[in-house]
Amino acid sequence: MRSNGKEKIRQLSGRVLVADDDSQFRQLLVRRAEKMGLSVLEVEDGNEAMEALEGERFDLIISDLYMPGHSGLEVIRKAQEKDPDIHAIILTASATVETALEALRSGVYDYLTKPLESLADFEITVARALDHANLMRENDRLFREVQRLAVTDGLTGLFNRHKLDEALANEFERARRYKRPLSIVMIDMDGLKTINDTYGHPAGDAALKMVADVIRSQIRRVDMPGRFGGDEFVVILPEVELELAAKIAERICDKIRPSEKHEDMFSVSGGVAQLGDEHASAEDFLRAVDQALYRAKRAGGRQIVMQVPDDTPVEVLERS
Repeated sequence: MRSNGKEKIRQLSGRVLVADDDSQFRQLLVRRAEKMGLSVLEVEDGNEAMEALEGERFDLIISDLYMPGHSGLEVIRKAQEKDPDIHAIILTASATVETALEALRSGVYDYLTKPLESLADFEITVARALDHANLMRENDRLFREVQRLAVTDGLTGLFNRHKLDEALANEFERARRYKRPLSIVMIDMDGLKTINDTYGHPAGDAALKMVADVIRSQIRRVDMPGRFGGDEFVVILPEVELELAAKIAERICDKIRPSEKHEDMFSVSGGVAQLGDEHASAEDFLRAVDQALYRAKRAGGRQIVMQVPDDTPVEVLERS
């Protein structure tokens, strides 16, 4: 292909491994890839390709099918062990239907025959491979984001009500089956409506985020915090008994410090419950901690109530 010096080469980004034992042909591909804006590492045989894969991550593999040391397919399989979604282009001087099928079955994106009919074919194939790889990565990212949004509260980043219900049902069954302790803390913001009415919803949102951040900072990785709804938060505490759960609730509430501007209208109350024989279902258990929180609110807020079995008085932890 004769260049007039004004050819337009599409600019891309990415790290590419070019492996071919024909030095002149390899350098031809490397120069073209670099003109496309790609960062290129060139190697002359399968052994060097394998070594390169140990130390670097590549967006695309361009490899001769038959090379000393290791074949192109062996190199690609090695790359796929590190990154199952890696895209690869095979180069072959003896293209047959069988060769093409073997390459495609191995997860190769495409193959080119040597010598190339034109460098434009090489450019198009490389661009398509990288576009497809980027599309797959973006689809994976969007899928993970959709999954995250399906189980998290958009404002606070904590689990949403649906995920909390699912997690509590699972933990309830596990605790019952293995006779292990399980507690719940429920926290309510006293006065959020006043903040919204006085300073607007952005101020109320900021207060909700602050409470969520404090909760996250005071619990273990195995605990499950969530926004139960409105201004209520729930923390599911596997392997935690009532007294420790109450201390965790105290710690959270004590760390929640409204700004001076909001301190007269914003505080928090808490309810705590441990799973007992009287709780026939996860819903009953949740209702128990909700009742404890209700008692705290009815008593004027700024306190934590522990809901213990029906034949024992409810304990109240006063907070300043």
